[in-house]
Amino acid sequence: MSSESNGRKPDSQEPGRASGFSTRSSARAPSAWGAVRDALASLHNLDALLRSTNVLYRTIRDLLPELRTSAGVLREIFERAQASGDEVIVAVGDQGASRIQDLEKLLDATAMAEDERDDLAKRARHLADELEAAADLLALIERSAEPVTTDVSLHLVVRETARLVGGNKGREVAAHMDTSEPDANMHADPLVLGGLLTLLVGHVATASGSDVVVRARVCTGGGGLITVEPATPDDAVLERTTLRVLPTLRATIRASRRVAQQIGATLEVEPRRATLRLPAPS
Repeated sequence: MSSESNGRKPDSQEPGRASGFSTRSSARAPSAWGAVRDALASLHNLDALLRSTNVLYRTIRDLLPELRTSAGVLREIFERAQASGDEVIVAVGDQGASRIQDLEKLLDATAMAEDERDDLAKRARHLADELEAAADLLALIERSAEPVTTDVSLHLVVRETARLVGGNKGREVAAHMDTSEPDANMHADPLVLGGLLTLLVGHVATASGSDVVVRARVCTGGGGLITVEPATPDDAVLERTTLRVLPTLRATIRASRRVAQQIGATLEVEPRRATLRLPAPS
């Protein structure tokens, strides 16, 4: 659970929008984020290689120069965030940069150790997930500053969120989808809404240690309301899906509020509940 929200009252959104970092030449440029995605994929691959008894350890050692290059790619994106001058982006960059230091220690340990593959694999998996979570926060902040909007059903966004984190990244969370209330047609960026919803599901699931329920409905005046909270026994009859969520970082809630603010939404976050209010189409 994010340490920011522990024991606090519901958070209101922070003013201001991302500056310095959210330019088209950084996270939204395919050349920039393509390299970041490749770097993250190589770290997830390290976990798989360490776990596989069919892969000789010298093969893993041969890949270490490539992995160090990947670490350099990620270090660059986090250092740019740290230098942005934007408080929220700097906070995400700080967390990413600290994990890069841990990654370098892991690569040093991998170069020397052969009998601790399971332990190294666990460390690799944990670091890869946290680094991906930090990179995703930066990308989501940037995209929400210049969203690609379209007309989309709120219920459809909720149902399709399960597709956003694929493979074996992160951890599984059981989520019940309550779409029994009237639907709302939003003019929004589905990737931004889905990414934000995934963050909120991860936060509530981490805080409560239980399954979650996501409720979506139309509000008076045509806006949309999405609520994420721990599921109760009564929610067992609702549609159930499994979502994969990345770790909740210390900066996750602050970044989520920034994303919501940039798309004109209102986000309230409690330790065990999150409410996102979306504006009516203009």
